[in-house]
Amino acid sequence: MLALRGLALSVALGALIGCTPVPPRVAERAEEECRAEARAEGFRQIETEVSEVGFGDQVIVRMRARRGDRDYRGTCSWDRERRRARLDLARVDDRDDWLETRARDACREEAVDRGYEIRGTSDVRRVGDTIRLTLDLRRRGRSYEGYCRYQDGEARLEIR
Repeated sequence: MLALRGLALSVALGALIGCTPVPPRVAERAEEECRAEARAEGFRQIETEVSEVGFGDQVIVRMRARRGDRDYRGTCSWDRERRRARLDLARVDDRDDWLETRARDACREEAVDRGYEIRGTSDVRRVGDTIRLTLDLRRRGRSYEGYCRYQDGEARLEIR
């Protein structure tokens, strides 16, 4: 009974913010496709965790992987309609990498909330206590550039 309430809450919340629940078979397929894409890019020791909700035809998969002697962390978005996976992994350094990962995730979420498809992101840059990155975005067949500043737990996205 509690599981059904959780599922109902997930569906209701997803409907409110433009998300849809990801069926288990779709989640498994997204993880498989993202792992395959990561292997093709030379990554090994790949760990994945799919999001419980997707945005339109996009399923977001959180990933950790290794290439050579370096660790990487980020996301992969799998487009269910086009059956295409896109990696967005960044090298993990020993210094506050969790903050950079959170900033990247918050900026990506802000872009998706505004209805943009994320085609890629730049490396994260720190300027004082602000984290900055550029996003390559697409909406309704047009390309856009998003400039995001993350500070004090908030992402501010500017579209150009």
